Amino acid sequence: MSEFYTELKELRESQNIDLDEIHSRTKINMEYLLALENGQLDVLPLPYARLFLRAYVIEIGGNADEALRQLDIFQGRKVGKRLPKKTEQDELKTPQSTHKIKRPSQTRTPTKVRQDLIKGGLLLIVFLFAIFIIKKINEERSPATIENGEIVLAENPDAITNDQLVNNYVEAVSQTVAMAVEAPLKLKIVTSERIWYSITADTYAPQAGILPAGDEKSLSFENQIYVRLNQTAGTTLYINGIKVNELGEFNHPAGIQFFAEPSTITVKHYLPQR
Repeated sequence: MSEFYTELKELRESQNIDLDEIHSRTKINMEYLLALENGQLDVLPLPYARLFLRAYVIEIGGNADEALRQLDIFQGRKVGKRLPKKTEQDELKTPQSTHKIKRPSQTRTPTKVRQDLIKGGLLLIVFLFAIFIIKKINEERSPATIENGEIVLAENPDAITNDQLVNNYVEAVSQTVAMAVEAPLKLKIVTSERIWYSITADTYAPQAGILPAGDEKSLSFENQIYVRLNQTAGTTLYINGIKVNELGEFNHPAGIQFFAEPSTITVKHYLPQR
């Protein structure tokens, strides 16, 4: 049985697709494309191996999910198996303790009840105040300004400006896919990590800010929208409720451009320059 990467190469050749075409469309380095087809996966930047493979397989008309599964097997990862559900008979076999713990009864005086209520009220106030302070600290919002046609969040070390993107990063991969969505259009960002974002849409003034961990942001637009993120790890993006699978999970910047006509989305990932 041949290795999965050999089968992918044979599929590409059977489709008469040249590696140069894939390089031109996806922006994946030719060195990485050759490494993919030769099974030299240690050459690829570790966090981007799956992203590169997915983009490559889509370009040659293969099954991306199956290719990623084969990659996991090739790299020695275990493919999880579902544990059998407990049956009703199993539940009956589970020993259950019938021993009841007797608790001594306590008599509380009206004075004791009032003291407990006061203490509980004070603790609740302190708790709510702590939540308020923590939320303010996490937001760390500064006013956004526009400089040379781009959004800059003042005094924010997480912000990724155009100059930083050009001077400090290189475009690693670009994927453009069709999305079957219709107006009205709505973008939604959900994150489990603290991220920086900037959004340029055709219906609102440009905006940027920090999205705290566990938060989300939604924005309606008409025809096009551009989103820049300082990272995609822990972040999910939706257009009209449809998940953008090409976003991935990476600790480097990404740019996402959506056009309504034709209905396509382009996701570009950037790596730090060597």
